[in-house]
Amino acid sequence: MLFKSEGYRFEDFVEKTSKLTTPGALFEEFTGVMGQFGYTRIIFSVPRDEALPEADNRIGLMHNYPEDWQKYYNEKGFERLDPVLKAAGTYSHAFRWRTLERSHKLSERQIRFFRLGEEAGLRHGIGIPMSGDKAQIAGIAMASGERVDAVRSDLDLISAYCNQFFMSFKRLKGAEPVATDALVSLSKKETEVLQWVAAGRSDDDIGQILGISVHTVDTHLRHVYQKLEVNNRVSAVVKAIIMGLIKI
Repeated sequence: MLFKSEGYRFEDFVEKTSKLTTPGALFEEFTGVMGQFGYTRIIFSVPRDEALPEADNRIGLMHNYPEDWQKYYNEKGFERLDPVLKAAGTYSHAFRWRTLERSHKLSERQIRFFRLGEEAGLRHGIGIPMSGDKAQIAGIAMASGERVDAVRSDLDLISAYCNQFFMSFKRLKGAEPVATDALVSLSKKETEVLQWVAAGRSDDDIGQILGISVHTVDTHLRHVYQKLEVNNRVSAVVKAIIMGLIKI
């Protein structure tokens, strides 16, 4: 299965979240699944999204971060220097917090900010940006409370869960679903191939199911990658789900 974490399938999450009726229940389900990846501290922020009520356009919209840390964060105005928050507004893909320290010229205050977060129990963190139309800026940051790094590293899969969470949250808030880009369309065969990819089938399996060669399966996938502007199977499936091109 392509989307699977410790016996819990991504398809299970899609099905369950489509039936939940409150944001609180949705967040509880989401945090439970992310805990299987080793991430026990999660914060969901929507700095800007015109499709959501104005009251939902804020940092820390939903979270289970330590209350003392969040109070301190707000009192000190860390929003202005938070490297993770700044990266979420510019990155188009998931990233690790430690990458920001290694590849960006952070100020001494920003580096100190990370150390203070670790003291508060926010370690081995990652950021998942979720950009969209109308200058939407949203993202999820998550961390482990453990000193030893025992988290799983499959960021594409985690991104899939995050995007499904966000789509479900917007549904519960009455926001209009994301419309399929009129300029992006998949052929019938490309859709069939991607649908089987989403089901976790290998290229050999897909070729046998559809009666085509593995080379042809690969060709269809490369066309899909080009159309969706992605470079791997997981990202292709996630984006296709978000755009409504396939269903699970």
